[in-house]
Amino acid sequence: MYMSLVEGGTLKAWICGMPAAADLTAVLGAVGRALGALHDADVVHGDLTSSNVMLLADTREPSLIDFGLSYVSALLEDKAVDLYVMERALESTHTQPGLMDLVLTGYRCSKRGAATVARLADVRLRGRKRVMVG
Repeated sequence: MYMSLVEGGTLKAWICGMPAAADLTAVLGAVGRALGALHDADVVHGDLTSSNVMLLADTREPSLIDFGLSYVSALLEDKAVDLYVMERALESTHTQPGLMDLVLTGYRCSKRGAATVARLADVRLRGRKRVMVG
């Protein structure tokens, strides 16, 4: 990881601009690959939202920002929870359906992407139960 000035805007603002479906697929796939690379390095972000992903102005390449809650972990559970946080943030902020599916398509290319996505299914079940119970 390194620090640099990212000239561009947030993923949140870009999605709110209602991009074309092909652009959405390409950019969210790239976001998934970036998250996969992060998790391959055993770094858990801790606060994945569309506001914490910047898109470079000229290429729309994603850059993850705000690592204030990040930590190092090799556990699939921690990485799956990281993805779950992103999923909940996308669902609560954006109206377009299927955004997380596009992210996961890119994410599955990572070393343990398929296993982490499988663990995400378990995390989702626990999350829904907690929401129902209060």
